[in-house]
Amino acid sequence: MISFKNPSTHFASLVAFSAAAFWGVYWIPLRYLESQGVQGVAAVVLLNLPAILPLLIIVGLTLHRYQTHWRALCLIGLCSGLGIALYSSGVIYSSVVRATLLFYLTPVWSTLIEIFWLKERVTWTRWLAVVVGLLGMVLLLSGGDFGEQGKGDVLAFFSGVFWALGASMVRRYNRVPIPGMALGQFSATVIGALLIGYFFGSAPMADVVLTESAATVMFSFSLLILMPIVVAIFWAQKVINPGRAGLLMMSEVMVAVISASIILSEERMQAIEWLGAVLILSACLVEVLGSMQLKARSKLST
Repeated sequence: MISFKNPSTHFASLVAFSAAAFWGVYWIPLRYLESQGVQGVAAVVLLNLPAILPLLIIVGLTLHRYQTHWRALCLIGLCSGLGIALYSSGVIYSSVVRATLLFYLTPVWSTLIEIFWLKERVTWTRWLAVVVGLLGMVLLLSGGDFGEQGKGDVLAFFSGVFWALGASMVRRYNRVPIPGMALGQFSATVIGALLIGYFFGSAPMADVVLTESAATVMFSFSLLILMPIVVAIFWAQKVINPGRAGLLMMSEVMVAVISASIILSEERMQAIEWLGAVLILSACLVEVLGSMQLKARSKLST
């Protein structure tokens, strides 16, 4: 059971839940820019680019804090940034619901990373989460096509892998200052989106024409919402344990699925796809609750 006796833990849990919920509407400015003529992954670049300058200034003013952290900073930024670039591109080329659910296979990849990379032993409940999650993925993908939506599904699939790697890096190198992590993520997201656009044949950035309203949305969302969310999530991951963070951050799935179903008439899935969605979310719950129970038992035994 989640305990809120420690005020710091209580506040960090609230931050994680709220930040992830706001992340659930990340697709709205992406689709808005698309409606304003910003095609393909150019919208991803434009939403993430404005946050780089203020973070660059902050990191530059505190450069001495990063002397022993550059390698870890680059690894965290690369993995988490590519995860967001792939997820964002998946939202553009596939559907919001499918991309979000495929991204939330992250607990499956986290478990496999712990087994094969970190050489940790895991419980049978986490193996169950892996099997259930992969089965859910098969069912979810069985209802789609292999055209434009298929490309988006592939991108969203790999987004969860890279995000899981990034989350593992944050826990492993938790002494890296948060502004540096955020700068690394935004930079890698922009570069990753540009590379995806190049290989997918998107229009060059030089051809993008921004309307005044699109520019306002771009700067406002990036600086006032997206940048604080990223910083908040990195901070929360340092304060609360991974199982609790994973459970709280499932608020993103709820917000993304509900908002997309209400706003987008084309966000309709077949029954077999919804069954896959239920299995993926069940895998997330099994994984994070199993991790929390294991930690509770280990504390009691010590």
